[in-house]
Amino acid sequence: MSRQNCIIFVVILLLTQTTSFIEARTSWVPWYPKTTVVVKNEVEGGWKLTLHCKSRDDDIGAFVLVTHEAIKWRFRPNIFRTTLFYCSVDWGEGVHWFDVYIHKRDILRCTYCQWIIKKSGPCFYDAGTHVYDFCLPWH
Repeated sequence: MSRQNCIIFVVILLLTQTTSFIEARTSWVPWYPKTTVVVKNEVEGGWKLTLHCKSRDDDIGAFVLVTHEAIKWRFRPNIFRTTLFYCSVDWGEGVHWFDVYIHKRDILRCTYCQWIIKKSGPCFYDAGTHVYDFCLPWH
């Protein structure tokens, strides 16, 4: 390989690595579709629910939801497959929390992830059965 070809090869290699780094830093992963998360207040007894959801990088904010009201947000999972969103929940009987999106658990399960909040815990909507049948205990 001539010296000129070697220099061209090194420059191309460096440009490729720089581009990959920029894509990773912006969490742009073309094969990961944007994910939507919906959380709805279905606490029995008509309680208002304070819901605060966030990840390590994004704070969705705190919302007060009346019965049957929901919040929704969208994001693209990161390239490292470590995306995690969690929510704290309070309706006057103590603060609880749950993991609303865990990449390794949810990437093949949903791109439109729907949850309802009940006193017993959060329940996930299964698009295959059309039922909120995956319920978690509170943390």
